[in-house]
Amino acid sequence: MFSCLDTSIVSTSLYRIAGDFQNTRDISWIILSYLLTYMSFAVGFSKLSDIYGRKAIMLAAWLLFTLGSIWCGWAGSMTQLIAGRAVQGVGGSGLYSLAQVCLVEQGPARPEVVGGLVGITLSVSFVLGPVMGGGISDGWWWRGVFWVNIPVGVLAMVGILTLWPWERMAFGRREEEYQHQGAKMGGFWHKIARVDFIGNTLLALASILLVFALQEAGRYVWRWDSPVIIWSLAISVVSFVLFGVWEWYLYRGGESGKVRIEGIFPVGLVKGRVYACVLVNTLLSGFVYIALVINIPERLQVAYFDSPLWAGVHLLPMLGCCAFGSFLGGLVSKKRDLTSHTLIIGSLVQVLGLGLTVGFDSRAGNKLPLGQLLGFTAVYGLGVGLSFASATIIAAVEARNEDLAAAQGAVAQARVFGGALGLAVGGILMNQRLKGELSGVLKGKGLEEVHKSLYGILRLGVDDRNRVVEVYVGGFGKMMWVFLGVAVVSAVVACGTWRGKGGEKTVVEVMEGHQVGIGGGGRKEREMELESASSVKSLMG
Repeated sequence: MFSCLDTSIVSTSLYRIAGDFQNTRDISWIILSYLLTYMSFAVGFSKLSDIYGRKAIMLAAWLLFTLGSIWCGWAGSMTQLIAGRAVQGVGGSGLYSLAQVCLVEQGPARPEVVGGLVGITLSVSFVLGPVMGGGISDGWWWRGVFWVNIPVGVLAMVGILTLWPWERMAFGRREEEYQHQGAKMGGFWHKIARVDFIGNTLLALASILLVFALQEAGRYVWRWDSPVIIWSLAISVVSFVLFGVWEWYLYRGGESGKVRIEGIFPVGLVKGRVYACVLVNTLLSGFVYIALVINIPERLQVAYFDSPLWAGVHLLPMLGCCAFGSFLGGLVSKKRDLTSHTLIIGSLVQVLGLGLTVGFDSRAGNKLPLGQLLGFTAVYGLGVGLSFASATIIAAVEARNEDLAAAQGAVAQARVFGGALGLAVGGILMNQRLKGELSGVLKGKGLEEVHKSLYGILRLGVDDRNRVVEVYVGGFGKMMWVFLGVAVVSAVVACGTWRGKGGEKTVVEVMEGHQVGIGGGGRKEREMELESASSVKSLMG
């Protein structure tokens, strides 16, 4: 939850941070630096946990997240704060992806509980982020936004060290499988040799440079034809291509010396129609959902004059329905595997919610009554919950035991990467409208401030501010049309997961198979883990 929380917790503290450091130019990088690293390492962390074990890598993720929080809390300049946020994002990426893997492996083998936990975690995180950030910075100090993570991180690491048994072997691998390679499973250099450093680097480079180019050009920090943007986009495209070639090479049996490198991407699963469609659907759903979670509170503050606290509260209908939809999506598949059905229905409900919002907003001249806006976005949230839960469960159903971590990690990374793209595209659309309609109204620094951040509006005079609000609301309407189009494409892709009457096994049987089949640790450790999972099941009823 804390990794998702930190994507938005600083959003309501940005103005105070900029004031303390006397730097509004780099204010957007406080969020962007976290988002870029957060979206880039989910698959890598999941695969590392296959090699080194869930406990060791989860501990490393918490350590990075906590150290990044300490760094941010005591940052003496904007540059130091941005660097600390990047470290936080790396750790948060691991927490986000490994939580989904461990939930399937160690949690209750009940799809409605798994789906509900996924939805509740995402919903609570996105609601608490702006609310907590605003409350802490108003009542205390903006540095408290980062300090609050430190005791939580320490407690989490102590709990992992004392309560989580160590695995003797890497997940899903037995020692005899590697005897022909002349190395023992536990050898340090053997494990290092199996890590896909090239794949991790290429994927991170491709993702980071693409979002960086879209964000910076979209905010007019750099021109689209500037060398910085052109080279960033070119290197990103080349890196994506090389990543695909490299992962295919490893999948086909490419080796480095005597030890086989384990690719971070589940190529075998992506070759299958169902999982490939789930991955694309998740990316497109994340594109819209995460962008709206950030942009709706902005609209509420700009157009409806909400405080940061009430902007967060007014997200509750959408996010509450998202949590309920996640629970419902799992419950439907409790006896039969109907996850493809719920994914398709969820995607269509998203289209319905966005369509109602766009249609009525256009009829109202982009001045949709607040009650209608909250109601329509609640319908959309229900569809998101159905889709997110179904995608998580389908990834578990389609994956073999040894592919489970990579399968869940890829879904997690696709969702966040899609969200980063959605934020970037939304920013491009908004800034194009602001530039086109405000160039004759605002000059120089005033227009530059508005391009960079919502908080630039607060610096304007009353007349200029009213004009900017009018243009901003129109830009939000244009953005919603684009998001509706993306949701329609997502629904079409979801139809590719159709599996007729459902799978041969129930989802419960598949998830129990993952829990029994995760032969990573020794017998004693595995019995302890299954005993813990059984305890959770009994508590859940």
